[in-house]
Amino acid sequence: MAEEGGFFKNLTFAVKGEKGVATGDGWVKGTSSVGTGLGLVGGRFELDPEQAESMVKTAQWIADRMRAQAQRAEELVYSKPPADDPASVNFQSIAVKSFELGASHVEESYRYHREVAEKLAKALDVYNGADQQSAEDVKKSGGGMIN
Repeated sequence: MAEEGGFFKNLTFAVKGEKGVATGDGWVKGTSSVGTGLGLVGGRFELDPEQAESMVKTAQWIADRMRAQAQRAEELVYSKPPADDPASVNFQSIAVKSFELGASHVEESYRYHREVAEKLAKALDVYNGADQQSAEDVKKSGGGMIN
């Protein structure tokens, strides 16, 4: 789960379609217009369901790749100098600092993309959950006749 103080803590992702506008926290009330497209509206990114699904998959794919890269970058921190002479040892100590900075940057990129995927997925789950709930309600109202 992404940290609460992440990059997107003050932003809301919303999936907007025929059913209304869904966010990770539920449905937005008082929204009557329905449209498609990506837009930033009052601190809220609004996407149609197809865009949201595509962005979730892309952000998850990037996060997976960045996680693998972060693990590789972390391994560089433990590399040893090629020789035990002063020049190699001194160069390696400087290189390790650079590797640490790089590994930290890649880890931050991983967390960023993971957070995007999680926040978008929450809004999409709320939006798609309405379809599942409607199907269950229809089955119940049919007296068990609809399978």
